[in-house]
Amino acid sequence: MTHAMDLVNATVESGTSNVSDSDENWVGEVLIPSLFAGFCFLVGVPGNGLVIWTILCKIPQRSLTVVLLLNLAVADFIVLITVPLWIHSFSDKWVYGLFVCRFLTYIICFTMYVSMFFLTVMSVQRFTAVFFPFASRTWQKKKTIYGIVLSVWVFSLGMAAPAYIFRSTSERNGTVLCNDWVYSSDQQELADLWTELVICFVVPFSIMTVCYALVIRRIRRLKFQGKSKSGKLIASVVIAFCVCWIPYHMLNVLLISAISLRSSSPIVARTLTDAAKAGENVGDALVLLSSCLNPILYAFAARSFRGGLRSTNFAKLFGQMNEDSVDGVGKIQQISSAKTELQLNHTNSQ
Repeated sequence: MTHAMDLVNATVESGTSNVSDSDENWVGEVLIPSLFAGFCFLVGVPGNGLVIWTILCKIPQRSLTVVLLLNLAVADFIVLITVPLWIHSFSDKWVYGLFVCRFLTYIICFTMYVSMFFLTVMSVQRFTAVFFPFASRTWQKKKTIYGIVLSVWVFSLGMAAPAYIFRSTSERNGTVLCNDWVYSSDQQELADLWTELVICFVVPFSIMTVCYALVIRRIRRLKFQGKSKSGKLIASVVIAFCVCWIPYHMLNVLLISAISLRSSSPIVARTLTDAAKAGENVGDALVLLSSCLNPILYAFAARSFRGGLRSTNFAKLFGQMNEDSVDGVGKIQQISSAKTELQLNHTNSQ
């Protein structure tokens, strides 16, 4: 699991063995990855920290949408605080032991599931608000909100377990690296990759695509624009996450194909494996970037509240989203009721 998301897989290995070959290799394989990871850390940790603090301290009454955004920020914050350890391993070696190697990989995979599932829930919630506005008020009850959040975290904990089980360290030329996966067979590796691909990509992406396509169609037909601001922000969060993660899952598709063809077409399998490794660094960078993008998107959305990037503006932004979640449902209810009444009157007149 998380084969393409190894923040130290190809980078650490090549950085450690080739750093003495040339300065060019050191820049491309150690310096640039370290600077990029450091940038994500410096932007994402305070940014997500500000989001968490604002929602917890400034928004006493939280709608499901705001609660989901809070949990997304928590998941991203957890991932980013592990970055310094990865940066250290880029230029040196893995000195933290097998347990930490497995645990940190597990954390990355765990938060991947958490983020994907919360975005899926957000999509379903918006679909329900548009198509079943009266029933959607159930989503705003505290008991329902807490139940959804707890279920996602617990389910993600279980789904990420293979990342801890199969992750391992390796030793090459006297250097210990946190970059190995140990499977008992190709079938076991395929089962792991297929599970991640289906549960964390095919199913959630399909649900989100269908939900948002139907929501857009419905809103246009109702000519309802009451939630355009918060709707655009949520859509941008979903799109940004998907754009950052699609390359990672496509690399996993290449790996699945390569493993499946190892016995029948070894040359093709090797070509696919090389292609997956060639795109590994780009996939890693986008995955890490996704954890620091949301605060940036919130900052742009908060520009309408004068004052720049400040906690007060974030509070106004999330407060507005709270109001949109409640008021928007009521407006959709009114529009839907009016449409239904007009249709009934038209039918009766005939």
